[in-house]
Amino acid sequence: MRNRGRALVILLVQSCFVVAAVSQENAAQRQGEAELLVLHQADRRAHFAHDIDALLGPGAGTVIDVRDGKVTAVTPAEKRAKFAEYFRHADFTAWDDVAPPIVRVSRDGSMGWMVVRVHIAYTDHDGAGKTTAHDETMAWLAAYEKRDGKWFMTAVTSTSDAH
Repeated sequence: MRNRGRALVILLVQSCFVVAAVSQENAAQRQGEAELLVLHQADRRAHFAHDIDALLGPGAGTVIDVRDGKVTAVTPAEKRAKFAEYFRHADFTAWDDVAPPIVRVSRDGSMGWMVVRVHIAYTDHDGAGKTTAHDETMAWLAAYEKRDGKWFMTAVTSTSDAH
């Protein structure tokens, strides 16, 4: 009977550890999801402010870009140049969620992904003074990795209704 009692106590203690671990993992998931949503809102602000540094952030690495039937590794320098050119000519009037982003984070809070659908409207000004209005809905799935407490996009695949 004593052994049975000890076994029961050991089982109860182990169960408490399992419950605590699951609770911590769920907390890591919830925290990660909230952080990715904050990152999404910061991306919106960065577009209106034409703030490349805020959009890309320090320490960003190469991102795998899946678009138009191609898979491309885009370096931080290439991303910076692309957004510098884009922001140089674009005046945004909309960059708004069409639906709430769908966000998922791994149980340990180290990896996540976000599906976003955004209405984007802007006027493009070319070097010759011509303006072109753009009004489109884009959707993308971005994969993220958390390193040293900060989220980094590692891959993105996107679509647009403008194509």
